[in-house]
Amino acid sequence: MRYPRGFSIIELVIAISLASFVLVGVATIAAQMARSQVEGIRSGTMTGWSLISYQSMAKEIEDANVLAYPYNNGDSADSIILCKNWSRAKDVLPGAKLDTADVTNVIQYCVDPTPAVAPETGFKLRRYAYNGNCPCPGAPAGPCNAVPVACTSDAPGGLWTESSVVGYRLEKLPGGYPGAPNIFYRDNTIGGLRLRYAIGRQTPTTNSPVAKFTTFDYGLSMQKQYSNTVD
Repeated sequence: MRYPRGFSIIELVIAISLASFVLVGVATIAAQMARSQVEGIRSGTMTGWSLISYQSMAKEIEDANVLAYPYNNGDSADSIILCKNWSRAKDVLPGAKLDTADVTNVIQYCVDPTPAVAPETGFKLRRYAYNGNCPCPGAPAGPCNAVPVACTSDAPGGLWTESSVVGYRLEKLPGGYPGAPNIFYRDNTIGGLRLRYAIGRQTPTTNSPVAKFTTFDYGLSMQKQYSNTVD
């Protein structure tokens, strides 16, 4: 009687090796899909939170009366200084309160130039505020000797009573305004500011082969007359 031929050791080794390659491939694909999903959830959560913060910044810009920095029409910068309850067109320079019974608020938004630590990307947007009776500053600094401040500190000290990071994953758009690809641009023709930036990552990665970002390019008018160029 002849017994059926079994597998040789070489055949078993080849079969096990092929199975191992298949398992490694499946595990690699599964791990990459899991990383992409986790990265997508984390990125979406942070981007969504940042979008709310940027919308709050836009509202605060619209409610302001004076754009103290950038000072000249057509100037661009990565920082802005806003003043509420103040006007340089009232009385004589440096101006006066619109409501003498209320305080004048000085606010600075700025892009922190510190590079992000992986896996984070982009820059942070910081907000500093001085809620007191500080006169609205001129250019480049005002009577309070407090603005603008370096945009790299969680606690700038001095007269600033508020300090917070209000946005993450901020990236500059290619091109930009004349002079530099800055975020903010003073435009007296609309009585306010123009802003250009992206939230997210504009370049694809291994885990995210499709770049995920939202582009913003818009103008905001402030609480002042269009013909008022001194505020």
